[in-house]
Amino acid sequence: MTEVDWDPEIDTPATVAVVGGGPIGVEAALYARFLGYFVMLFDSAKVGDSVLCWGDAPMPGTWGQVTSSLGLAALEAQGSVEELPSTEDVCTYRQYVEQYLLPIARTDLLYESVQIHSAVRSISRLGCARDTRIPIERRAEQEFRLLIESRKRGEYSQLADIVLDCTGVSSAHGGMATGTGISIGQRQFGDQYSTGKVDGLGKSRDVYSGKHSLLFGSNWPACANALEFARLASETSGTRLTWVIPKQIGGSGLNLSLPDGAPAELLEQAYTLCGGDNVAIVPIAAWGIESLTRGESGWNVKLQVGEEETLDIACDEVINCAPCGADWSFLDGLSANSISGEVAAGSEGLPSPLTSEPHYYVLGQKGFGAQRICSIADGLSQIQTAFGFIGGRSDLNLYETVKPCGQ
Repeated sequence: MTEVDWDPEIDTPATVAVVGGGPIGVEAALYARFLGYFVMLFDSAKVGDSVLCWGDAPMPGTWGQVTSSLGLAALEAQGSVEELPSTEDVCTYRQYVEQYLLPIARTDLLYESVQIHSAVRSISRLGCARDTRIPIERRAEQEFRLLIESRKRGEYSQLADIVLDCTGVSSAHGGMATGTGISIGQRQFGDQYSTGKVDGLGKSRDVYSGKHSLLFGSNWPACANALEFARLASETSGTRLTWVIPKQIGGSGLNLSLPDGAPAELLEQAYTLCGGDNVAIVPIAAWGIESLTRGESGWNVKLQVGEEETLDIACDEVINCAPCGADWSFLDGLSANSISGEVAAGSEGLPSPLTSEPHYYVLGQKGFGAQRICSIADGLSQIQTAFGFIGGRSDLNLYETVKPCGQ
């Protein structure tokens, strides 16, 4: 196990704060509860909300690969396993959330721990600012203070001994101008357009049906959105999509880019869509969006298609799929935005969950960045590594010792 200059071991019943209610956040909270820690899980929206936007698209892996023995054991204890898919079945994102993630969050183990619509706005450490010269051993003894903005309770603070950051990455603030800069009007109207993957064939169908939408981006969410819009256009007359694919020096034509671990067939399908004769989907290579404004009749978008050439487009909706990034803005008094960069021992190349801040662990996609997809298996391995530090046992692995009766 990696050596650190502070004692990572904390016994139960310490308080573990999990930030982010996606798959890795829920699994991490469950692991902590099985070990006897007091857990609070905070999500700015709802559990699984970021996954549910992928709708009925198939997940990259079988049911057995996207679930854990710990999760299935928790469901079994609640009597909720009889109608689950078999381990070899491929499930959709919606099925995964509705049949696995949400039921786990509603088990007796986690129900009182989950705080939805509760955004973490600030994390600091009692008596320890980021720039003070306090010995790291002394710093490690101080509790974390989290400021929560809750829809139900308003603002309140919560102390914790351990923080597990499972917030992932987001395109919410990704720049749409040339060179990933911020477009004119992007800050002003940023809360009025959609970001990342949208559920265009599901809960957001009525938002885009029969309308002209503009999609910006060349990554996995952008490609998935474009393919769903092609299907939506075939089912609903009047549905159109202008797909703005950013270009840069050295590139030619329409360049799409998917991270390692993304479905290979998706890229092929997206390129076929770009080169096809689907009149409802119009791809445009551009340096970026120079400006965007919104009026009563919709959006007015100015594309920079050449060094001195622009193109004005009017549309009904805008979707920003600019490159994703990690959000460290809520770490007011911490240095955890400098993650270790080391490879966790025995983890087959996975980034270590350790950070430069004692007892602050980064799990899931946030530790990987946008260049490689963090699979569920990757996340589970990180969870096991993190609790190996926390429990003082590198060989601790509940996924091997806790299993449902059928395994």
